[in-house]
Amino acid sequence: MERYLTPFDTAGMPVKEVDTVVVGSGIAGLSTALQLSKLGIKPLIVAKKPATVSNSFLAQGGIAAAIHRDDDPQLHYRDTVSAGRGICVEKNVRILVEEGLERVIDLINYGVPFDRDKKGRILLTQEGGHSRRRVLHVKDRTGSAIGSVLYNLIKDRAEFLLGYYLEEILTEDNRYAGIIITDGKENYLVRSKSLVLATGGYSPLYLRNTSAYQISGDSISVAYRSGCTLSDLEFIQFHPTALYLEGKPAYLITEAVRGEGAVLVDDEGKRFVDEMKPRDEVARAIFKKYLEGRKVFLDVSPLKKKGISLEERFPTVYGLLKQFGLEKNSLIPVSPAAHYSIGGIKATANGKTSVEGIFAVGENACTGIHGANRLASNSLLECITFGYKTAYSVFTYNMYANIKKVKIKSERKSGSLLTKEDRYRYLMEMKKIMWKEAGLERSQQGLNRALEKVKEIQQKLSRYGNSRYLLDLTYLAEGIILSARERKESRGTHYRSDFPEEKNDYKKHTNIYNGLKIKLEVN
Repeated sequence: MERYLTPFDTAGMPVKEVDTVVVGSGIAGLSTALQLSKLGIKPLIVAKKPATVSNSFLAQGGIAAAIHRDDDPQLHYRDTVSAGRGICVEKNVRILVEEGLERVIDLINYGVPFDRDKKGRILLTQEGGHSRRRVLHVKDRTGSAIGSVLYNLIKDRAEFLLGYYLEEILTEDNRYAGIIITDGKENYLVRSKSLVLATGGYSPLYLRNTSAYQISGDSISVAYRSGCTLSDLEFIQFHPTALYLEGKPAYLITEAVRGEGAVLVDDEGKRFVDEMKPRDEVARAIFKKYLEGRKVFLDVSPLKKKGISLEERFPTVYGLLKQFGLEKNSLIPVSPAAHYSIGGIKATANGKTSVEGIFAVGENACTGIHGANRLASNSLLECITFGYKTAYSVFTYNMYANIKKVKIKSERKSGSLLTKEDRYRYLMEMKKIMWKEAGLERSQQGLNRALEKVKEIQQKLSRYGNSRYLLDLTYLAEGIILSARERKESRGTHYRSDFPEEKNDYKKHTNIYNGLKIKLEVN
C-alpha cells in the first residue's frame, strides 16, 4: 500500500481558522465536540450530511454497560476480551467498561429516554457474547435517541459546516497543519491547531453493507496519506441478520431481536446455530448455508409467544418489514452484510495518532478494544467514552500548539474526467471483488486475485483528473487485502479457509506504516 499525494495550491483558496476541527457528526464526533465546548473550545464540525444521517444514528440495538446490581465491569471486561479472541488492548478495554459506565450515567442525566419498566427502572436486553443482560436501549432506535440528545446539547455551542468531505490533510514534519475540504465544486482550506477524525468505518467497500449511504471510509485513506499509521484493517464485522431481498439494500435487523427470542432457521425450518454466539460465528454459519444452496430466515414467532409486540418493541424493524409487505410474516429472509470496521487509524484511548495534532475516535479509529471481533453494543460505548477522553487530550494539545500556515503547490493532473456512470461502474467492480474474495471467507488465492483486480482499477483511475476520492477507496481496499494476506490464520472476524485455526504466533496487530511494509506487532 504505497503513499500517493497530489497536493493542492492553496493560494486563492477560501481560508478559515479555528482552534479545532471535528470531521464527522455521528455520536463520536458529537461526544468529542460537546466535551470540547465544556472545556472552552468552540469546535468546527465538518460533515457530508447532517448529524441525523450517520451510522451511529442508525444503530438500533443499544449501548452496553454493567449498570445492573447483578452485573460488574469486570464481567463486561471478560466478555469483551473473550469476543476479541486474544488480541484486545486490555488496558483500553478496562477504560471502556469502567469509565464507559460513568459516561452512560451521563447520558441518563442528559435525558436520553432509555426504555424503563413500570417502576422506572431501566430495561436491559442481552446480545451475542454477553454473559448478562446489560444493553440499554430506546426500543430499536438507540443511536438516534442518543445522537439527538447530544446534538441538541452541542448545536449552539459549535459551528457546523455541512455538505463538505475531507479531501486532504496538510502536515509538516509529522505535525498537523490544516485540512482541505470540498463540496465537489469548491475547495476550502481550514487551518486549526488540531483535527479530530470521527468519520465512520469502511464497510461500504463491500457489496452488501449496512452503512449510511454517505459513509465510505475515504478519510482513513486521507489520514494514511498524511502519515497516520493504520491498524487491523483485516477485521471487519459482518452482521448476521440483514434483510435479504434480491436487488434491495442490506437493511439491518438488530441483534436485539434475537436477544428477545427470535431464532435462525434454514428453508427446511431447522435451527442450525446458537443465535447468541459472537457475530462472526453466527454470520459464517448463515454464509455456509447459502454456499450449500439453502436460504436462511429469522423466525420471529417466539417473540409473539412471549407477548412481545414487534411493532412496539422494534418499531424501526417493523417499519422496515412493512415497507416490503413482510410485517405479518413469521419468517424474515436474512443474510450477512458488512457492518462494522474494527480496524482503522491507530489511536490511543485519548485519540492520539502517529501524527501530532491529529486525533481519531469512533469507528474510524482502532484503539484495540475490539481485538479481532467487536462485542455487540460496545461501539456506541466506545464513541462516548473515548470521545470524552479525546476532548481532554485535544485541550492539552491546543494549550501549547499554534496554527501552522503551510502552503503546498501542486502539479494539477490534466486529462479526461470520470463520468457519473464510470464512477459507479468502478465502485461496484471494487465492491464485488471485496465481497467475493476478502469478505466472510478468505484464501491466499482469492486475496491475490482481489489485489490484482484492485491494482487494475487503480491504474485505470489514475488516468482521470477527478478520481481522487475513488483512488482513496481503492488504496484502503488494498490495505484490507494486504492485511488479510499477512494474517495467515483465522481469528475472530478474519477467517482464512486455507488457515482455519488460530495461531499463537499471530496474537499481534497488523500495522501499516506510511511508506513501509505491513508489520505484525504487539501493540
